[in-house]
Formats: sequence, structure tokens, C-alpha cells
Amino acid sequence: MQKQMEQMQKQMNAAMGGNEKRGWQPDEGVYYAKGEYDNAVEYNNEIVCITNGCLDEMEEMNDAMDDNDFNRAEEVRLQWIEDIVAFKEEVHKLGAYKGDTLLLDAAIKFFDNYDALMKDGYKTLIQMRLKGLRGTPEEQAQLKKNNAFIQNFTDKFNEASDVFIERYEDEDYDDDDE
Repeated sequence: MQKQMEQMQKQMNAAMGGNEKRGWQPDEGVYYAKGEYDNAVEYNNEIVCITNGCLDEMEEMNDAMDDNDFNRAEEVRLQWIEDIVAFKEEVHKLGAYKGDTLLLDAAIKFFDNYDALMKDGYKTLIQMRLKGLRGTPEEQAQLKKNNAFIQNFTDKFNEASDVFIERYEDEDYDDDDE
């Protein structure tokens, strides 16, 4: 189980999209999305790869914010809202795992929370910064609220992922390393 968890952690850190590599790359210790799965671990990894799209979006948002380019941050926010639709479509395309919707539902909720954050929390934060309020107590409170919300719903998604993997830990895998 520990070995599987370590592999999952490495796989979760894998970047999604634009890469010709697919599936588990043992030489790198990384899992790349392939749009299909053969077992519960791969299903989990596929879902996580899709949710990692939000990490890319956050990096773009942080870059814009760090550059004090709040107009660009607004463009990133609007694009992110559109991308969430595509992320949710990818998750729905994978479907439930053997009829089990736990992880699928958790991923959709994860994206719904990011959507709500982009439409409210980040919209407010960007507007505050456009008005020159960066560093004020009000702006810092909004930033803290946004970050706490992200932490909360990310923790819930990760908990669902852990429960999902535990549920199928005895499933037979075609893994020569064990």
C-alpha cells in the first residue's frame, strides 16, 4: 500500500496536456494522462491529471498578479472559467469507475468550487487590486478567504481520492514491480 501511495504521489505531480507521453513512465516516476484507464490507480491518476489543469491556471494567475498585471489576471480568470467546462467534460468522458461515482463526483465538485471562486473570490480580488487596494486589510482578507476556500475543497478532493484508492487496494493489478 505504501508503495502504491508513493507512486500515486509522484503521478499526481505529473503535468497534464501537450505531452506526447501517456500513462506511467517508470524512468521518470511520472504518470501522464492518456484519456483511459486499466485499473483503479490509473483511473485515479487520470482524474488527478485533469484536476492538475487548475495548477497550470493558478500558475498563470500568480504570474499575472506578481507582475501587477491585473488586466491579464482578469483574462486568466475568464479563460479559467472556460477551461473548467472542458476539464469537467474530460472527467465525464472517463465516466464512473465500475459504477463507482465517488471520485468522479469529487472531481466535479472540485471544479465547481474553482468555478465559484473564479466568479466571485478572484473577481473581487482582481477588482480590489485594479483599484489600487493591494496590501490593504480588505484585500488581504479576501486573499486569505480565497486561499482557505482552495485549501478546504482541495483537501476534500484529496480525501475522496484516498478513500477511492483504499476501496480498490486489493484489486488485481498487472504490475511486474510487486
